[in-house]
Amino acid sequence: MKQTTYLISAFILGLSIVISAFIFSNTCSNSASKGNNSQSITNSIPDLMTRTELSEYLQISEQSIENLIQKDDLEKAKLSSYDTYHFIPYLKIDNQERFLKAEIDKWLQYKSENR
Repeated sequence: MKQTTYLISAFILGLSIVISAFIFSNTCSNSASKGNNSQSITNSIPDLMTRTELSEYLQISEQSIENLIQKDDLEKAKLSSYDTYHFIPYLKIDNQERFLKAEIDKWLQYKSENR
């Protein structure tokens, strides 16, 4: 009788250890996969973007970016000075625009604060 009680207790203890290990491993793997997803999204955005990559980042069309650049360039030509992030920041490299992610983020922040 006493051995049966010990056997049942040992079985219940072992089962609870296995179940808690299973729950813990699933919780850790879900947290890790969520972290990896957000990191992979962040890592998929390059620091120096083409117009196509910028359109994906901003979720607007490439034509909208082209229109924005043309409009900004016309306005800039009329001004002698302006706030740095009033216009979309870009670099011209080999007649192609390149956009620094950090500068685009600052431009977006400026635009949201100065509507």
